[in-house]
Amino acid sequence: MATGAARPTLVVGTPDARTRSIWLTQLVLAASVLITAIMVMVLQPELFGHWNFLLGTLLVVVLTLATLAVPWSRLPASAVLAVPFADALAIGLMSTGTELRLGYLWAFPVMWAAMHFHATALAAMLALIGLILLLDSSITPGPWGALRVFVVLLTLTFIGITAHIALRRTRSLRRLLRRQAGRLTATLSRRSDQERRTMEILNGIDTGIARISEDGTLLAVNDAYSRLYGLDPLDPTRPAQSVEYTGLRGMPVPFSERPFSRAARGDTFTDASVWLFTVQGEWRALSVTAKRLAARGDEDSSILLLVHDVTALTYAQRERERFTAMASHELKHPLTVMIGNAELALELDELTPRTRERFESIVAASDRMLTMTESLVTTSRRGFSGRDEVDDIDLRQILLESVASFRPTAVANDIAVDVLADEALPITADGFRLRQVVDNVVSNAIKYTPREGEVRIAGTVDGDTVVLTVADSGIGIGADDLPHILTPYFRTSEAKKKSGGTGLGLGISNDIVLAHGGTLEIDSEAGVGTTVTIRLPLAAAVTEGPA
Repeated sequence: MATGAARPTLVVGTPDARTRSIWLTQLVLAASVLITAIMVMVLQPELFGHWNFLLGTLLVVVLTLATLAVPWSRLPASAVLAVPFADALAIGLMSTGTELRLGYLWAFPVMWAAMHFHATALAAMLALIGLILLLDSSITPGPWGALRVFVVLLTLTFIGITAHIALRRTRSLRRLLRRQAGRLTATLSRRSDQERRTMEILNGIDTGIARISEDGTLLAVNDAYSRLYGLDPLDPTRPAQSVEYTGLRGMPVPFSERPFSRAARGDTFTDASVWLFTVQGEWRALSVTAKRLAARGDEDSSILLLVHDVTALTYAQRERERFTAMASHELKHPLTVMIGNAELALELDELTPRTRERFESIVAASDRMLTMTESLVTTSRRGFSGRDEVDDIDLRQILLESVASFRPTAVANDIAVDVLADEALPITADGFRLRQVVDNVVSNAIKYTPREGEVRIAGTVDGDTVVLTVADSGIGIGADDLPHILTPYFRTSEAKKKSGGTGLGLGISNDIVLAHGGTLEIDSEAGVGTTVTIRLPLAAAVTEGPA
């Protein structure tokens, strides 16, 4: 029963909760009184000869009818208090001057006042009942009158206090539950918002994502996965319409070996390759990875399936292999002709030592070029590793041979090349790849140094490291361009003016040095020059020997 301020709205038709509570409370009392009256009529009808019993019974009935007729929603909460007090008077009339003790009926108005009003209302109710009992004792004196007053009041007081305390606790618990429900609702709303934002993010990326439970049930998929596999948006658990194949126009992948089936079994794998024939009739190359997600909170562990569409990358790789194979084939013939003619020229007796040395340089350079051309196809197919066959070599010998091959160019441009490498520089490396690095660094130093400039080259051993330094007095590199100098195809504006090039050499050299466990550092200033420092581990045999 609501006891707060009355609502200003007019109730038409169905009564509100407050009105229904008032009706129910009064009807329970009226039913008890009517049942008592019927029993009295059957067992002791002469009791109706007492005017007070009949008046009290009629008063309860009239109060009940009035309660059902009054628009309680328009009245203040305090107006309801008149009903239990009137009921207490009616019960007092019924029980006064008779041997039938109906004081138990006072429990109804006492509990009404205790449960829905303040303690002052309960005290007033008990005072009214006590006054009625005293009047009854004075009208019908007897040895047990005072005791009856005490027992009835004590019982009703206990009932009222118990009901009042219980209701207060109930209200406190209700407020607590309401606050907790509000917090839970807010938490659920935040979590729903987070899940919605997460799905929006996942649906905005091109990678297909599927989450699978431990028992193989599909828990969630994003839009990219649904598009690739042709899933039903309303029921993604239905079979996919796209078909996976072992290769382009190959054989279908067995159901048990498909990435989803493997992930549903709990398998984890990385970069599994399949070809997918989509519902749109397109072939898509996929790279699929399955990762395990650990259990968190009340969620069990699951498998995350990541599907990357690598079609463009696959076709680009195939095109690169085709191009390198064609380039390798086309370059072999002119290089073979160059080597053959140079070797024939070396057989002539009338060659001067200077000319013979130049022809020998042409043969050596052409041989290296032919080796590089033949390795283009294998390098393209397996990926650039930076080192193929390693051996214990002397970097000093590679340095001297490289400088000798570029010295004619330096002399022709009046560039002084000074080499300081008095001791052996033993390393464990791929000599062919290291020659590429030295050739690239030395040629760049000479190419970007103006006439009458200087290139200084030094090779030393520093502890367990071989250090090769190539410094020039060339055009240098600006501070803004220096961080990008190892980026493929990047060339400074000054370098483009000075000479041609692809912008790949330093990047490839850096990859080769890194593959050998070394470092390549570039220090440069525009208009002053550039210094390239290469550090490589000393050969294992040398470092282990003294130990």
